[in-house]
Amino acid sequence: MNSKVNFYSLEKTQDLDLCVCFLVRELYKLENQILIIDYSDNMKKLDKILWTFVQNSFIPHKIYEPNDSLDTPVILLSENYLDNLIIFNKYTSIINKLSEPIIKIKTKVKVFEFVEDDEQKKIISRNKYSIYKENNFEMNHKKYNE
Repeated sequence: MNSKVNFYSLEKTQDLDLCVCFLVRELYKLENQILIIDYSDNMKKLDKILWTFVQNSFIPHKIYEPNDSLDTPVILLSENYLDNLIIFNKYTSIINKLSEPIIKIKTKVKVFEFVEDDEQKKIISRNKYSIYKENNFEMNHKKYNE
């Protein structure tokens, strides 16, 4: 079985960061080890939203820093640390918010990509889709429902 990528289309009214949080909660309930890959300038915002998006709900997570122990089920990883392959051995559910696909990984993973309802972002998503397909990922695409 190959690695799998799930593309989720969003409506204009859906907020990307909130949808990421709801997906994280869903994956966490299924006991997945989750890696959220995003640009460094969005890390603190995403960290804050993960703490507050649902009242009375806690998802253990942290922003990865070099030499951190991988002791939490959810890690926020910036684009600066994509070469740390040890992380990819432990976290096999990956939510990718970067403009580039995550294809260098050698282990079997499930990648989750969001397609925002904006023409420029759709072009980026189409390019990522093509690259994943060329790299033999199993492909899935559907509308995202929180």
